Order: sequence, then C-alpha cells, then structure tokens
Amino acid sequence: MNKPFLSGDGFAITAALIWGINYPLVKSILQSISENEFMLIRFIASTTLLISYLLISGEGIGISKNHYSRILMLGLLGVGLYNVLWTCGIHRTTAANAALLISTSPIFTGIYAIAIKQEKVSRKIWAGTLLAFGGIYLIISNTPGTEFSFNSRVFVGNLLVLSGSLLFALYAIIAKPLLEYYSPIKLTAVAMLCGLPIILLYTIYQNPEFLLSAICYATWLKLLFIIFLGTIAAYVFWYKGVQQTSPVKTTIYHYVVPITSMFLGALFLEEPINLSQLLGSLFVFLGLIIAKTDLISRLKRTRYC
Repeated sequence: MNKPFLSGDGFAITAALIWGINYPLVKSILQSISENEFMLIRFIASTTLLISYLLISGEGIGISKNHYSRILMLGLLGVGLYNVLWTCGIHRTTAANAALLISTSPIFTGIYAIAIKQEKVSRKIWAGTLLAFGGIYLIISNTPGTEFSFNSRVFVGNLLVLSGSLLFALYAIIAKPLLEYYSPIKLTAVAMLCGLPIILLYTIYQNPEFLLSAICYATWLKLLFIIFLGTIAAYVFWYKGVQQTSPVKTTIYHYVVPITSMFLGALFLEEPINLSQLLGSLFVFLGLIIAKTDLISRLKRTRYC
C-alpha cells in the first residue's frame, strides 16, 4: 500500500507555512487595492472554483439537514467574520504583529476543547495563558515606528486580529466533527459559501468603488497566489490536518506562521522589529508551550487529542 504524500502533521505544517507567506503578501496587496476589493475577489473566486470542482467531480455540495446550523456557524464566524477582522486588522498593523497575535489561537482552541469536556482549567494553562497575554501586551503596545494610543490605527488593528484569533480557534472545534461526514474540500467550499454574506454585507456597508481594470498585473499575480495557495490549498490542507489528527495538535503548527511572517515582513516590506516585540514574541511562545503541554496531556485522557 502506497504511503500518502503528506501525513496529517505534514498537511498542517504546509498550511501554516502558506499562511505565513500570506501576511506580508496581503499587506502588499492592500497597498494597491481596498480591503473590500481584496476580500470579494479572494472569496468569490475561491468559492466558485471549489464549488465548480465539486460539481464536476460528482461529489456535489449537498449536506445533511442535521448539520445546517453547525456549517452555517462555521461559515459565518470562521470564514466571513474572521476574514473581515483579519483583513481589516492586518491593513492597520504590521504583518509580524498580525501573525504573532493569531498564533495565540492554540490556547483558545485548547480552552474551548476543555470547556466542551467540562474540565477545569489547570494552573499550568492559566500560567501559560497569562504569560502569552503579557507578550501580547508588549507586542501591541510597542509596535516600531508608532506611538502607543488606544485610538491609534495600529492598536485597533492589533485588537481586530486578536479578535480574529478567538474565532479561528472556535473554527477548529466546530469543524472537527463535520470532517467525519464531509471531505476537506467539500467542507471548505460550503463554509466559504456560508461566509460570503458577511463579506458582501461588509462590502455594501463600505460602499467601495470596484474597478478591476485599475488592478495592475503584479497585484493580480499576488491575488492568484492568495486564491489558489493562500486560500484554497491552505484551507484544504488545514482541514486534512484536523481530520487526521485533532484541532489542538493542528494549531500547534501555527507557531510557524509568525516566524515566517516576521522574517518576510522585515525582508520585503521593511517592517522594523524592536526589542519589545522580540521579548513579547518570546513570552507568547513560552506561554503557548507551557499551556499546550498541559492541554495535550489533559485532552489525551479524554481522547480528544
């Protein structure tokens, strides 16, 4: 029997690497087009391509009535609202900050999972969480080149991305049981379809001037990468990781995202990095490791991990 090209861990780390590239690339795209144009192009194109594939392959897009509410929640929160928060946040903060703040999602995923199992949160988890949030404070209050203010553009961007992290963590928990019934490609397509109304409503609210002809070739090439790799491939790979391992284990690989984003942001966007950010990053990683070690051991006892 032939071994699969990638294991569950392999799919998860590949998705994380792609998402790490996404951050500086999206920052670059948003210098040329609006948030609304970016989200509309990204998700209308991605959803159309995925649904077309499902229809042509014969798998279809039908789902059980028993799963309507869960899939609707998955799409509205985990795709629609999450991506509005993420896109608006990354436009206002640095690629490194955004990736570091999203990397806190493993803590939230683990806490959600323990809450579902109705277990108490241990001292280790609380200690790791507090240490990580101490790091978050250092990151969001000491962004290079900006003066700290609760009303500043960068601070608001940081909070938007952090709110997105809460939703991304919930997304993993909602998706896991659905993957027993649907393929990763099908669940990705249906979730994106359910998330489109949020993106459309946000676009209508913003009343954008949508001019495809004004988008240059370089931006289109970046958009194609985001659509095919940064959205379709990354989401499908991530679902495969969750399907073959667990939400908690899969989110461990999000540690790769901020490292990739910080390096590429400094290299291509010339985003400065200061000592407070590096120290905050260290606190976040240490906190995640402390909390995650205890989360995995506790969840193994419940067979969730």
